[in-house]
Amino acid sequence: MADTQKLKTTNQQTNFRYIYNTRKYLVWSGVIGLITVVLLFASLIPQINSITSLYDDLLKENKRLTQLKLKVAQLTDSTNSLIVTNSERVNNALPSKKPLLELLTALNAVGSQTKVSFDDISLTPGKISTESAEPKSSKRSKDKKKTTTSKKYETLSVDINVTGKIENINNFLREIENIAPFSTVTAMSLNERSSNNPNQEFTDAIFEAKLTVSTYFFTKSVAANIDAALPELTVAQREIIDALQGFTYTTLEEQYQIRGGGLENLFPGIGSIPI
Repeated sequence: MADTQKLKTTNQQTNFRYIYNTRKYLVWSGVIGLITVVLLFASLIPQINSITSLYDDLLKENKRLTQLKLKVAQLTDSTNSLIVTNSERVNNALPSKKPLLELLTALNAVGSQTKVSFDDISLTPGKISTESAEPKSSKRSKDKKKTTTSKKYETLSVDINVTGKIENINNFLREIENIAPFSTVTAMSLNERSSNNPNQEFTDAIFEAKLTVSTYFFTKSVAANIDAALPELTVAQREIIDALQGFTYTTLEEQYQIRGGGLENLFPGIGSIPI
């Protein structure tokens, strides 16, 4: 049995040698052809992947191009839109800086309009520096920065004392809600000043009102994608823009240099600061 198996193995080896010797070039041709096919596929696969990637990028760029064309058309049509034509009023109503002078000027204009007199004005302007000026290594400053960036606006409060008739004070309170920047009365106390005339009517009595007026300014950074569509105004936003038409706006002259106040020179012996 073992001799038979050994004989079969010997015959198979003899057949392989015979085929190889008689078909040697054909065998090598097949091996070379197989190697060529493997090399061809190995070189084509990266090219196919590159073509696929370029096609995907082309589809993305075509989509972005369509969005940009839509954005250009929207920007062209937005020159006469409601938000663009009222942009200056919107910026004055909610400025991106601390509107201290704007608020004081508006209060003075409203006080003159409603015929009330100011007895006292006090305010707490808050920090002079911004959060970015704090040390970055401080964990507390980082926590404050996170809180600040999540908040869209800040508040500036002014305490004022005004006197006048009750009707004038009511008109003053009503007009405060219609000044730019956005302002509101957050605290109030009303006292009647004593009068020596017992027959004086209530409408002629003089009252003193202690008010805390708070104004708001925008602090959140604005970011937009160039290919993003323009936002559409909601009904509430359109109503706010319509309400801005009746607001009281003040114009402040921009100051580009230091102006003298006509005060006495405390240092008469010094003509100029040495450099």
